[in-house]
Order: sequence, then C-alpha cells, then structure tokens
Amino acid sequence: MSFQDIKKLSTSDENVCAILYNFNNKELTMLKNICGLIGVKEKIVLTPKNGNSLIKDVLEGKLDDNCENGLTNKAVIFNNVDHAKIHSFIDALKKFRISNPLIAVVTETSVNWNVNTLVSNLLEEREALKAGKPVKH
Repeated sequence: MSFQDIKKLSTSDENVCAILYNFNNKELTMLKNICGLIGVKEKIVLTPKNGNSLIKDVLEGKLDDNCENGLTNKAVIFNNVDHAKIHSFIDALKKFRISNPLIAVVTETSVNWNVNTLVSNLLEEREALKAGKPVKH
C-alpha cells in the first residue's frame, strides 16, 4: 500500500459512499448520521461474513457473504469522498466519542483487494505507526 496526499486524490460525484465495516446497530446509527451531516448519502454496511468481497465488487453491490474467518476490527472506507468531508467525519467521531475505527480511502490498488486484506493492511499500518516503524506492503 502506498501513501498518497489526500488533497491530491481525484474525486468525482461517481459512487461517493462510505463502507461501514463491523459496527453494531447503535454505532451504525451514529455513523450513518455523521455521514449524512457531511453529505455522504450512500452507506454500505458490511460484516465479517463479507470479508472475502473485493472492494470493487462491494462498490457495485456484489457482496460475498460466505467468509468464515472475517476480521473483527471496525473500519470506515471512503470512496470518492472529498478530503475535507473525511476530516469533518473524523472530527465528529471524536465529538461523539466513537472509539477509533480504522479509516481508509479506496485507491487504485486497494480497489482490487478483498475487505480482509484491506483491514489487515490498515491494522499493520496502525501498529507500525504506533511503533514508529516504516510500513511495507
């Protein structure tokens, strides 16, 4: 996975959405409200059973729900969402005291990964950042 300046990522109105992975009903309600406040209308809710679904398939509404070993971490994955809206979302998470989920933006590389691979890479990055080590994917 490569890091890119979020301000330089191109966005369009095509398929603007947030993928909400492994949240309980109470958390989903709050996250959906926050998404609405920042102008992200489409929300795709996934569970660990969807762990084998490719991100590009998720964006097309094609979900694989046969994963038996999906990761149980919570993640929010944005697709074509403006960087300012993502920052507003993160600020709102803090205000509503929602514990720190993994957050990602769909990239040219990650769109071809399955959900488990993406969440696994996000976990690896988080641990490396905490330890002050470089991340290699």
